Amino acid sequence: MAGFTRPFSPEGRASMVPAFPWKFAGDLLLIHFKTDPDALNAFLPKHVTPSDRPGEAFLWSPHLRCYPAGMDPASLNPARTHYNVAVIGIPCKFKGENTMLSAFQWCDRDWLVTLSWFLGSCSKLAEIEQSGTHPLLGAVGSRQTGEFGTTYRRRVSRFGDRIIDMSFTPTEAIEFADLEFYIRNLPLTSERHIPDLCVPPAGKPALHDLTQMIMEDSTFGEPWKGSATLSFGDSDNEELLPIQPTEVMAGYWLPMGFNLMGIKIIHDYLQE
Repeated sequence: MAGFTRPFSPEGRASMVPAFPWKFAGDLLLIHFKTDPDALNAFLPKHVTPSDRPGEAFLWSPHLRCYPAGMDPASLNPARTHYNVAVIGIPCKFKGENTMLSAFQWCDRDWLVTLSWFLGSCSKLAEIEQSGTHPLLGAVGSRQTGEFGTTYRRRVSRFGDRIIDMSFTPTEAIEFADLEFYIRNLPLTSERHIPDLCVPPAGKPALHDLTQMIMEDSTFGEPWKGSATLSFGDSDNEELLPIQPTEVMAGYWLPMGFNLMGIKIIHDYLQE
């Protein structure tokens, strides 16, 4: 039997996800917002402490293209080469250093749900849609050309419930250094957890740690800044209303590419 992940099979082709490293590129829609600091801090796990900028958080939602480095792109079903994702990141500290907790994540591919749980990001399957744009729409009197003045609207829905509604209208190009307020909180930290399902109970989870992704060869295009909106909806399987935005500072559009090599474990709760 062969394969990188279950299900294993004689040729290894049935694995849910292929081996790392993977190549990624896409446009990152980033929204900077404020909310109740106490509500944000309530999501921080043990040993992760609040940021020195209380109440600030981020929502980012890229459409990423991805190709496992060891596979021929032509051999892949197109649905395995791209996905939409939405992440809520909470700036915080670990051992006194700035980082950002991946508190929530949604995506629109079943294989990414599995992959994200391996990484610690813990996706839920959702529908993610974005308003259409095209350069030639300008020729027929529409501003939805993808350039300045375009309004990008994205919506995340789950089981028919609206979870996130966001929009971004770019108005100016900025320098990469202008994103320091965001970059200072990287790398992203995730919490992996596999519960104790043993009968009788083993008394501790099968896995519980903090991880950070290892990225190489990161490259960035020209960032854009503009106005943005953001609101969270309700569902019986979500808990976003306590961190409903009280202020949306701005939105940003950042083209990026990177190689994702894997993860490193920065804390193992089971070794305490």
